[in-house]
Amino acid sequence: MTVESVKRNFYFSEPRLTMTYAGRFLVRVVGYVTFLFVLAAVVTLLISRIPWLAGLAVLLTLFIFDFLIFKKEADRSISEMPKKGEVNLASYLRPSALSVLERALDKSSLNRTNLTMEVMRQVITSPSVREGFMRLDVEHGDFLQKVESFLKEGIENSTSKEDQLKQVKGLVLKAYERAYERKHTAIEVSDIFSALTEADNELVGRLFAMFSIEKEDLEKALIFSAAKSQFSKMSQIPNSLGGFWMGEDARRRHRVMNRAWTSRPTPTLDKYGIDLTEQARREMVGFMVGHRQEYQRLVDTLSRSINPNVILVGEEGIGKETIVARLAFSIIKDEVPEPLFDKRLVSLQLGEVVAGATQEELQARLQRMIEEIEMAGNVILFLPEIHNLVKTSGTAYLSAADALIPIIKNNDFPVIGSTYPREFKADIESRSDIVGLFEVVPVNEISETEAEELLVYQSLILEKKEKIIISFGAIKKSVKLARKYFANKFLPSSAGELLKSALSEAKRNGEKVLKAEMVIQTVEGKVNVPIHEAKEEEAEKLINLESIIHEKLVDQVEAVKAVSDVLREYRSGLTKAGKPIANFLFVGPTGVGKTELAKILTELMFGSKEMMVRFDMTEYQDKQSFFRFIGSPDGKVSGALTVAIIKKPYSMILLDEFEKAYPDILNLFLQVFDDGRLTDNLGRTVDFQNTI
Repeated sequence: MTVESVKRNFYFSEPRLTMTYAGRFLVRVVGYVTFLFVLAAVVTLLISRIPWLAGLAVLLTLFIFDFLIFKKEADRSISEMPKKGEVNLASYLRPSALSVLERALDKSSLNRTNLTMEVMRQVITSPSVREGFMRLDVEHGDFLQKVESFLKEGIENSTSKEDQLKQVKGLVLKAYERAYERKHTAIEVSDIFSALTEADNELVGRLFAMFSIEKEDLEKALIFSAAKSQFSKMSQIPNSLGGFWMGEDARRRHRVMNRAWTSRPTPTLDKYGIDLTEQARREMVGFMVGHRQEYQRLVDTLSRSINPNVILVGEEGIGKETIVARLAFSIIKDEVPEPLFDKRLVSLQLGEVVAGATQEELQARLQRMIEEIEMAGNVILFLPEIHNLVKTSGTAYLSAADALIPIIKNNDFPVIGSTYPREFKADIESRSDIVGLFEVVPVNEISETEAEELLVYQSLILEKKEKIIISFGAIKKSVKLARKYFANKFLPSSAGELLKSALSEAKRNGEKVLKAEMVIQTVEGKVNVPIHEAKEEEAEKLINLESIIHEKLVDQVEAVKAVSDVLREYRSGLTKAGKPIANFLFVGPTGVGKTELAKILTELMFGSKEMMVRFDMTEYQDKQSFFRFIGSPDGKVSGALTVAIIKKPYSMILLDEFEKAYPDILNLFLQVFDDGRLTDNLGRTVDFQNTI
């Protein structure tokens, strides 16, 4: 049950479902006859020469047009649903969804079959659901055939009409929750199909399991058809993600002033800034998936009267600007607390402010902008890469900081800054006078599930440009492999880049549909690591791994067999997830082949000896060298190990003379061996799962 439904008492009352089949047929006949009668009356009145009858004909014509326009709409819109009291969900069913339930009830009563499975049979004929199957790489015909088979298997002896209506009510309630979550105006056929995934029905569970359909995957696959339906009236998909929030409020009027007409123009700020609220009105920005906690902290902080300032700290491409743009969208929709109501969110391009200006000119520009912001009284200032304000690499930046920091202290207007972890640690964290003015909000990577949802929308734009259908399997595989093999980048940008690369490859090959296999091939080409299931040739190679190694390495039979067994286990998918590919301790005197075996393994597993990351541990024997290895606490010295693995996340790590390393380094690797990951001095999680 949704939070919003707590104050409402939902019930389901639809007279058409309580009628017999004959009764419904009679009502339809009467309806069609009445419509034809009205149509005939309109024609008769129009050809009459009596003015008032012709006027009546015009009114009837308008009635007919209204009927035809809204014939496929529900009686009421979900957005207009009362916040409390009695609510009849039947009023919010789209006619196509009601027809599905009608036909399912008729079939179930007539054939004494399972009602839930009858609903399943009816919904899967819907175009939106058929598209969902196509995106999931599920053959619609095979699924329908299995439904028919299950219907014959699930014959029910007797089910009363009252029990059937209770089942329908429960299904419609779940469908309403799906429609509400998706911001649909009414309960669609696709919402009923989604609701079936939660139906307490053994046959439905078996059906979804048989075709490996997971609830979460189904929800995202149906976004394709839902989004296409949303934009079908305008006959085009948006050119950017910002356009996907378009709905009932999409055509908001452009506003230069605030609605109280108390603000003032800001010509200097407009020259060096970008009005994000204006971009949101033009449907260029504002779409966001995930980051709900960071966004809420941003809004809460900006709404307070003392220090209403925020610094968003996160890696490039992780979503800092997306969060800020979402605020601009919420402002134009009036979905913000009162202190932020009717504000303008302006991004100041500091580079343009500084470019070509002497110190005096820079001071004058900043002073004019500050005066304009204070006079306007409705500006939230966004400073991307705020670390540039406090860098000590030039008088221009120092002058900008000198001008802006005192104003920020006065709490005259809210300020949002964004920066990267390294720059925050090195340039800002040590400045207590600056950090004290801001609420620091770390921006984390979105989850794989959220990245999949975002890529569904992005795929619709890519399909429009490239004319290639993208399956949900390709999206899911892009997210999974991006997280595993491109951990130096972050979701969703890493998965988006991978999907685009696979799409380009598919286009070159003349493919019409991008499937998961093409994404796997693209990743293998980038990382030179086998990801696909082992084919006959590779299986033969794995079986004879010892012989292949011995072609380049003499003797060491026991060691080679032990190494080969572990690699075969890994390639067969039998190793425990979340750990490195393998951990080997080669023990022996100088010259027996320890390093040579490591080089051979590097070439076999990663395709080239260049994929080896080698450290001489005699160089890391004291506390100071320990910081050189993993990075200094102040962030000024990067870690040799962590940087190397970020650059080569799929590699062989050779720790020469490991026993001579500083004791803390030995303890450090216990965590790497056990968890397959390590947090560096900048708070980044370095992934060792694709290393040996």
